[in-house]
Parts: sequence; structure tokens; C-alpha cells
Amino acid sequence: MNAKPRIERAALQVFVDRGVDAATTKLIAAKAGVSEGAIYRHWKSKDELALGLFMATHRRLSDLITVNADMAKGVQAKAAAVVRAYCTVADEDWLLFSFHLLQLHHFLPYYQEDGRDPVTMVEGLVKRAMMEAELPPGDPRVIAAMAIGVITQIAQNKAYGRLGDDALSAHAPLMTAAVQAVLSAR
Repeated sequence: MNAKPRIERAALQVFVDRGVDAATTKLIAAKAGVSEGAIYRHWKSKDELALGLFMATHRRLSDLITVNADMAKGVQAKAAAVVRAYCTVADEDWLLFSFHLLQLHHFLPYYQEDGRDPVTMVEGLVKRAMMEAELPPGDPRVIAAMAIGVITQIAQNKAYGRLGDDALSAHAPLMTAAVQAVLSAR
């Protein structure tokens, strides 16, 4: 494995363990077994490295939500598609997903720049379902936040070691049922 992927994996571990703000290039370099200079050959700063990793995951999740939801017919199937998108990204690379989940607050200024973030996309799905009378009227922002919260709270508990080593998708049926219940509740 060349240095760049090793640095990325080491950075993810340090970011998850300590947070982006507390992470240093020295810690990342030591974990990756490279010099600090090797980091700067690929990125201008630790923050650029963190943002790149975050946005890659954010875009992947947004793209999967779009693809899965576009193929689904009806709001209940779209809810399952959203759960499936989150589970796919989490199961593909738990370390990368947990970094995205646990450091979301750090990247707020960046991730809503184009309206293609997961939250805005789920809000759009909810709003369209309300307009088509598939869901009762309500505030799409609140309903979407509640629906996503079902998924992210389970993921957060997994990240904190409360759910063992199960893949996030092991909980998909229950999460899907809960998201579907949230969407219909008023």
C-alpha cells in the first residue's frame, strides 16, 4: 500500500478517536508510519485531508440516496431505500462512515453548499410525498430530521460500542419500520 491510502486510514482512526480539532499531523504520521512531510505531499493541511475524506463519504451517501430512492415506488419503499443507502455506506467502510457520523458538526459550513446533502435530499422526498398526499401534512424538515435520526442514532450507538460488532445493515429491518412509522406519524 502506498503512503496516501495509509495516511487516509490512519487519519480516519485519529479523527474518530480524538476528533478533527485534537488530531495532529504528527499523530497521523506516526499512526501511518510515515513522516509528517509525506502528509503535506498529498494535502495542504490536516483540515484539507479531513474535509476530503468527509466530502467523499457525504457525496457517496447522497448519490446512493438518490439512486435508491429514484428506483423505489412510493414513500414506504423510498424510506427503505434511504435506510439501505446509509447501511451500504456504513457496511462498506465502517471507519469512514463513523468518521462522517461523529464529525458531521465540524463540516457544517461545507456540506450543504449544493443542496445535495443527505438531509436536504430526504427533506425533498418527504415534501414530495406530502404534496402527492402519500404522507399527512407536516413540516418536511422536522419529519426528515426525525427519520434520519432513527438511522443515525442506531449508528451512533454502534460507534460508541453499545451494539457490538454487527453490521449496521443487521438492524435495517427495524430501522426501516421505525422510519416508516415516523413518516406517517402525526
